[in-house]
Amino acid sequence: MKSTYARAMKGIRISEGGYVNHPRDPGGATNYGITQAVYDDFRKRKGMSQQSVRLISEAEVNEIYKTQYADKVRYDELPAGIDYATLDGAVNSGVSRGAKWLQAALGVSSDGKIGSQTISAAAKADAIATVKSMCAKRMSFLRGLSIFSTFGKGWTSRVARVEAESVSMAMEARGISKASLPIALNTESRRASEDSAVAKGGATASATGAAGGATGTTAASGGDWSNLAGVESILLIGATVGLIVLAVYLINRSRVQRERAAAYAAVAAGVSA
Repeated sequence: MKSTYARAMKGIRISEGGYVNHPRDPGGATNYGITQAVYDDFRKRKGMSQQSVRLISEAEVNEIYKTQYADKVRYDELPAGIDYATLDGAVNSGVSRGAKWLQAALGVSSDGKIGSQTISAAAKADAIATVKSMCAKRMSFLRGLSIFSTFGKGWTSRVARVEAESVSMAMEARGISKASLPIALNTESRRASEDSAVAKGGATASATGAAGGATGTTAASGGDWSNLAGVESILLIGATVGLIVLAVYLINRSRVQRERAAAYAAVAAGVSA
């Protein structure tokens, strides 16, 4: 495997941790990001007896990551940075989903299988922009899952870390100097921090507007929304709901940008050490 692989695996192992069996996780029992089902299939193909994924060996972990994830996303053929972002998505959400985020970012057919067309497009693409697009699409998908309320905080931090590390890899592949790399990463951190502040301010304004609109409408109608004409009531209720939805969206955006800012700053500090 190429030089970025060890770095990618280090990040994945930190993100996945050890054995967990959370009742809300549809993957069930998992160890180092490898589910019981994946482990059972692996041992079956090897002609070995089934056992708890809690007992998985280091050698088995390494082989599964390589053969069932890295090889399937054609890790060695992807540009630096794009390789890690794709692999982490595959480990976290499945090979097909990880491939689709890459394909969507590249604008090629999203069939969930990385073939020659995807490899060619990735080689020609701006790696930094592709990584950012992939991670944004990944976050959008994750936010839509019913279990986001349980795992969302961890997922948001993970995707931010993967983006920052992947962008760093892409910058290094471009030949950025060691002195310039932390400056570039801190610039990304600063931009994300500014975006977070803007989104937070917008969320506060939207929430205030929604509250003010509801209070003002209630007062104008004598404390009873039913006193309003039908069309007026529908329009005002719709506007209030719209402001609430906007506020929620901006709050989530602020959180994502805050995590991105922290992740880029952490990677910058690491390369400066």
